[in-house]
Amino acid sequence: MIIKGRLRKSVEIALLKGAIFDLGGTLIHLTTSWEEVRKGRMNAICDALKERGVVLDLNDLKREYVRLHDEESDYSARTLEEIEFEESLTKLLDRLGVEMRQRPAMADLVKRSFALEVGSWVLFPGVQEMLEQVRSLGLKTGLLSNARSDWAVGEIVERLNLAKYFDAIVTSAAVGFRKPRPEPFQRILKLLDLDTSEVVMIGNSMEADIAGARPLGIRTIRVILDDSADGDETDPDLTVSAVAGIVPAIRHIVAGR
Repeated sequence: MIIKGRLRKSVEIALLKGAIFDLGGTLIHLTTSWEEVRKGRMNAICDALKERGVVLDLNDLKREYVRLHDEESDYSARTLEEIEFEESLTKLLDRLGVEMRQRPAMADLVKRSFALEVGSWVLFPGVQEMLEQVRSLGLKTGLLSNARSDWAVGEIVERLNLAKYFDAIVTSAAVGFRKPRPEPFQRILKLLDLDTSEVVMIGNSMEADIAGARPLGIRTIRVILDDSADGDETDPDLTVSAVAGIVPAIRHIVAGR
């Protein structure tokens, strides 16, 4: 476990009242590859269409899926606007020429598309115990996740028994913008009824979590628990390399050191 960094003087005396957590790479990790997730998603779409009498060549579906995914990923990277997965599915079916009467119910198609991914996320060891300790500090807690499906995040949180630890859960899909845009942070702060100076953001992404929180005056703890953590020039207030280091880091901020 490593705790390093120095709190900014301008926020040292602010009373800490809340902790906001990222989800993927911070509290949970995938037990399969993203390539397998994409394959499972395409197979699920193909099977759902086949049940409706629409027989597609899997290679044709894959080609259009990848092309659309690349286009939308480029757009989101440039604008930080979030494109909900349901919207992407509609575009995909349009491009494949699937008539409206042949399409499965969109909510069901979303669920089937995310089934493999939802079941492949697991907790980092010690996460529930850590969250219980954070709650015992008397802090409000929020979950703030970049995700293209609000439904999928809800399912993952429920399956892993995490919902009880959070006073508010916000996804980029629900807000329409991705971290590091300020809108997701502003939404969860409003739900928690806290000011930027009263919370700490805890996440693995320098680009999304740390660089998004710091300009707003939010203190930050970066967690590096696997090789998914990215790099950025923005420095967090503190950095930890184990789940067990998160609560001591929060206490360090509470102490204003």
